[in-house]
Amino acid sequence: MKKLILPLLLVVSTLFANAQCVPGTLQAPKNAYIIPDSATNFIAGCQGNPYEQILYIKAAKDTVINIAGLGSITADIDSFVVDANITGMPGYLIAESVPALLPPAGAGSPKSNFPRLVIKGDSMACVRISGNVPANAPTGTNNLTINLYVYTSNIHSADLVIDALIPTIYPGRKTDTITSITDYKLVINPIPCWAVGISDLAKYNFEIVHAVPNPTSNTTTVTFMSNLQDQYEYKLVNNLGEMVLNNTIKANTGLNYIQVDAANLSSGLYLFSLSNGKNLVTQKIQVSK
Repeated sequence: MKKLILPLLLVVSTLFANAQCVPGTLQAPKNAYIIPDSATNFIAGCQGNPYEQILYIKAAKDTVINIAGLGSITADIDSFVVDANITGMPGYLIAESVPALLPPAGAGSPKSNFPRLVIKGDSMACVRISGNVPANAPTGTNNLTINLYVYTSNIHSADLVIDALIPTIYPGRKTDTITSITDYKLVINPIPCWAVGISDLAKYNFEIVHAVPNPTSNTTTVTFMSNLQDQYEYKLVNNLGEMVLNNTIKANTGLNYIQVDAANLSSGLYLFSLSNGKNLVTQKIQVSK
């Protein structure tokens, strides 16, 4: 169970008309997540270059609501309804998602009268931000605000006395709560800069999402996304060019995970590489003892 409000969010866009993000297929490593999280944050953009950021979402099945004087009660999560109009997102970026964004419901439905992504409880989605950053685009940090509604039902408590009070507090044992997520930032760097905002997923059909924890002293999990069921080789090389790990993995469509054991490695910077035999992507891993 996850605490209300879960940070289930987001919006995004497409650079290639035929490109499409693919939701993850695995429940692990958690029953609810957003990748990247607010600590990792968005890839930086660069003036005069295309930009793309993909987010992978797993919505929780249920949640815990804390009520002063009554303690914790449990609720099923029906859905998250995410406003696709992200406050602070530059106008040259657009939003799309899988499942697809829904159009505004109309003036008579103020809680859904906006382009929106509906993520059902215990389901997966992906969202995408992309576009072309103009050469004269303002540089600096864009603080993003994502507004969403959380719909729950079947609010209950194992304590029969508290459970009897719930319909008075929450009629129909339901809630709809509006909240805002303000932890995400998008940095636009001035020219010259590295054009790091284009996903390898669009180019190669796979990409490394991140390694967590990084730095690590023991074990880190490399998360990668694959559009295809495919065989991948992965390697870990130290700063002397010596290979300390070499293995293969058969990937599923969606999110995949590789456990990298660093317990016996010396402190330093390592290069993790992932290849499908045609293309190769890399991720730096810092080992700190």
